[in-house]
Amino acid sequence: MSTLERLKNTKDLSGLATILGFTPKGVSYVLYMLAPADKYRTFNIPKKNGGKRTIQAPEPRLALMQSRLVDHLYECVAEIQKSNPRYWHASYGFQKKKTIVGNAAAHTRRRYVFNVDIKDFFGSINFGRVRGFFINDKAFALEPAVATLIAQIACHENALPQGSPCSPIISNLIGNILDLRLLALARDARCTYTRYADDLTFSTNLKDFPNEIAIDPGSGLWIEGKMLRKEIEGAGFKLNPTKTRMTLRQSRQSVTGLVVNAKPNISQDYYRLVRAMCNSVFQTGEYYREVAGTTEVLNSLNPLEGMLSYIYFLKARRDRSPKVNRLSAKEGEFKIPHAPIKLYRKFLFYKYFVSPTKPLIVTEGISDIVYLECAIRALAKSYPNLVKEEDGRMKRQVNFLRPSNTTRDILNLGHGAAGQA
Repeated sequence: MSTLERLKNTKDLSGLATILGFTPKGVSYVLYMLAPADKYRTFNIPKKNGGKRTIQAPEPRLALMQSRLVDHLYECVAEIQKSNPRYWHASYGFQKKKTIVGNAAAHTRRRYVFNVDIKDFFGSINFGRVRGFFINDKAFALEPAVATLIAQIACHENALPQGSPCSPIISNLIGNILDLRLLALARDARCTYTRYADDLTFSTNLKDFPNEIAIDPGSGLWIEGKMLRKEIEGAGFKLNPTKTRMTLRQSRQSVTGLVVNAKPNISQDYYRLVRAMCNSVFQTGEYYREVAGTTEVLNSLNPLEGMLSYIYFLKARRDRSPKVNRLSAKEGEFKIPHAPIKLYRKFLFYKYFVSPTKPLIVTEGISDIVYLECAIRALAKSYPNLVKEEDGRMKRQVNFLRPSNTTRDILNLGHGAAGQA
């Protein structure tokens, strides 16, 4: 029996608990015995353009339950896509084989690129919408009791919370209703439409942009057309007018942060900023970052590493030759790495081999790390310098370079003895 069939045949809490690998008492305790204030930990993180984003992180047992529900829902989506390949066709967010690169690629070399944003995407999907979807959707058509349980697992304070593993996939399921409406509108208007989470993009090469989607009132500040607003509000969402923008071919056009005039690409301004941050780190050990209009000094390398990883994924991986960092067909000839790869390599070398305050051990493979960690724990009393108390916890005084695709491709540290030669 398939995952979707099992879910559709489930009648009550006991059946859903079995599917999720919990006991009925365990599910009941998490859903009904835990106080609402104990189910989530709330904190704020700064937004890139100012303000704060509230994150509600579920407590461990609820998070595990949500994660298992997410796995089953993705399996259900995969089954639906086998019989209907165009299911989630317009959506590029929250899917393993789709990225912002694919979303941006759909809108390259266009005369017009129009972007709008849904206001409070997760927050506008409440308990009733989640429950109603799983009852009324033809593909799912779940028992009302089971749909209620899923909504109780997924929702907090009558909405999908930021920080829950369930929110992305459930918002995509419900957002698919919006996609169907907008795909029809875009088809009639001879436009291309895609959605990445709450970012909606329309593009076309028509001489005049269809006024049912966007209108220029004469000020140059485009606004959404009546039909577009009607379809979005009819699907239960609202637009965020502050993020509505139209870009023309003569200007820099961007979709989900990527420039799309010729091909999906990182903006030069972003790359220069990251390069300047790296140069500051290499020279002083710290760098500066603009957050919500203020400049802060950072000495943690994690944010900068994330930015470099983003560039590598979106630019270097796409542009590089398969033979970069390896001997080419002509023996002895070594291809010069692409500039972002060179910068990423220099940063990783600094992170792993220059900045650490503890000795770094490079092993042949991941299993060696396991053996060495066991040896350190076993010999800690005989060699007290191996382990010391830090922040109330005993921590080892050496670090390990854990093998990964990044260490292999960027630092040329392959796995096994041959990779260390």
